[in-house]
Amino acid sequence: MATDTLVQRLPRHLKMSELRVFAAVLEQRSFRKAAAAVHLTQPAVTKAIAGLEAKVGAKLFDRHADGVEPTIHALSFAPRAAVIFEELRRAAQDLEMVSSGAAGGLRIGSVPMPAIPFLPIAIKRLAEVHPGSSVSVVEARETELIDRLRRRDIEIAILRLSLLDLGPDFHIATLFEESLCVLARRDHSLAARKRVTWPELLQAHWVLPPTNCIFFEYVLRTLETLGLELPRPAVEAYSIHIQLGMALHGEMLGLGMRPPIEFSPGTNMLVRLPYELPSPARAVAAVTLRFHEASPLAQQLIGHVRDLATA
Repeated sequence: MATDTLVQRLPRHLKMSELRVFAAVLEQRSFRKAAAAVHLTQPAVTKAIAGLEAKVGAKLFDRHADGVEPTIHALSFAPRAAVIFEELRRAAQDLEMVSSGAAGGLRIGSVPMPAIPFLPIAIKRLAEVHPGSSVSVVEARETELIDRLRRRDIEIAILRLSLLDLGPDFHIATLFEESLCVLARRDHSLAARKRVTWPELLQAHWVLPPTNCIFFEYVLRTLETLGLELPRPAVEAYSIHIQLGMALHGEMLGLGMRPPIEFSPGTNMLVRLPYELPSPARAVAAVTLRFHEASPLAQQLIGHVRDLATA
């Protein structure tokens, strides 16, 4: 089947029943188990897969003694099939909200960072204009947020772009830029100094992000570029709240990003130590799927966050 013919015909002839069977076979790796999962006979499952293969013009499963294995065509088709079911589930949720009088829903993802306080205020502004709206916020690492975007489990991801190569599938709306700095409690012994050296800073107790997160990679790359030794952490914490808490209550030094750190609750008790870490500013952005138009609620929230960051 020619590609152009497939593009034209598949949306018109694809049956949801076949798609449901495909998903079950993919998950169960067995026609027999898939039949039990979707409450059909095995011949009905075989017929559905054959009908779908005829429509896509390719074999989807290879049979073997223990069951079936998806072909490269099935693995390529699977993410799109999952999106179709997810969109239908979201559509049902939206219809339920409309029926209950709500204006709509918005799902947001964010990485742990001092910029998080922007979100509650932006959401508050959104709720004032749309009192019937529903907002859900999840906090996760960058890679997980990108996966959630692809699955359309969230509509917006607010994250740092420093070490991500997002590719052409995403639309990026830059919100503000950050720069790296050393943070300490206001009454820390080094806070009153007009000048400190890196060897002096290395002698202090530090709280740092764990080695398996993108922020750590950015810190490591920056310090290596500047020819500076990485501090030895007394505490490792992925959560920005724990990092700031250890700086505030544990009298440790930490690495933060400015200007958003100045916006965070409690950070008026933190100061930026007089040691410059010259490095390029890093953008924080709202990322959405390029080929999935952002909802009005999403667009308005992005506008509120950008307004707050540039005020």
